[in-house]
Amino acid sequence: MLKRIALLFLAFALCIIAVSCTEEGGNQSVVSSDTSKDISVDTNNDISETVSVPSDKKDTIPPAFVDAVDGALPSVSHNVGEEADFLSGIIARDNITADGDIVISVTDDGGYNKDVAGVYTLTVQAQDEDGNISTVTLEVTVKESVAQSVITFSGNYAVKSTDALSYTTSGTKFRTADVIQVMDFDTFTEQYNAYSADHTNNGQVPFFPNGVIIITDNDYNIVQVRIAAGENIQIEADGSAKNSGFAWTNTIDSSNGGGMFKDILKDLDTLIPDGGYIMFVGNPGEQTCRKFLIQQLFFSGYESGAVTLDSCDIDISNTTISLE
Repeated sequence: MLKRIALLFLAFALCIIAVSCTEEGGNQSVVSSDTSKDISVDTNNDISETVSVPSDKKDTIPPAFVDAVDGALPSVSHNVGEEADFLSGIIARDNITADGDIVISVTDDGGYNKDVAGVYTLTVQAQDEDGNISTVTLEVTVKESVAQSVITFSGNYAVKSTDALSYTTSGTKFRTADVIQVMDFDTFTEQYNAYSADHTNNGQVPFFPNGVIIITDNDYNIVQVRIAAGENIQIEADGSAKNSGFAWTNTIDSSNGGGMFKDILKDLDTLIPDGGYIMFVGNPGEQTCRKFLIQQLFFSGYESGAVTLDSCDIDISNTTISLE
């Protein structure tokens, strides 16, 4: 009997302790055996789970170079003496670090010298914010450029054609003849304005694709060259060349006008305000004259097809046109 009474008192005491813990605790936090998880349990039986990454784990994957094949980036080239920023077009991507935060640098220049012709192999490195590194090679060719002083037209040109810019159903008339058209500033302006209204297919701009334009001053010194052969390339009087950032195009635009003559009158007012000459040829027939001009003005080895900015091996700064 006494034993039964003692057990009843013990059970009563345990109940009192349990109620006291419930009133004072509110909720309890229990740490599971998995140290990466904290589990909180409240009196309403709601469970919330917070997962934290252990501090000793981080990104271990290095960045990957875009356009790299078998550990090498596409090769580049430039003429002797030209400044070249090889890193500007290189992109690397990472699984964690943003593109702009990846540090790209040349760790080995392979003896590169912009003033000495040759082929150099550079090592380029990409490093992410966690210090992961990847490397590729980049081949740079420094080409010996040919300084062009005089380009002679001999029997392959026409001077002041009276209807070269007239509209025909086969295209602007000069595009049907494999000769270089040579017009002074006034003749070109008069023809352009006289025939522009007929070119309704191209926003009243005589359509000119896939050809070469030379703009010179009154002494036939080259001021600017435009070439559309695969890439659109514009060369300035100092010999510098670019393949973007100019107004003219190589495509037809029925609303706004397109092609190599787009905005040319405005450009002429800036380039040769005191007068000069406009010389141009398209790509009809055997394309003899187009080929001749590209060989003389841009790439000496040109035969046909497309060219790229890296193809250039001719320096036309201080170059004059001679008509015979």
